[in-house]
Amino acid sequence: IKFLAQCPCPRCLIPKDKIGGLGSQADRHWREKKMRKDGNIIWTTIRRVREWLYVKGTNITSIFVK
Repeated sequence: IKFLAQCPCPRCLIPKDKIGGLGSQADRHWREKKMRKDGNIIWTTIRRVREWLYVKGTNITSIFVK
């Protein structure tokens, strides 16, 4: 669980204030409507940042990563 984030999980995007309703029918509809969609732009950015971090050794606090 991500401590300071709005959502506890990066995959489901359920806000912390809706955790109590997990598993309900309303939750299922909300998840279907708010499903995360990863496009080519997002994956290109992820690949680029991973290369900077793991191949080139760029610091995570660098201006390039932000």
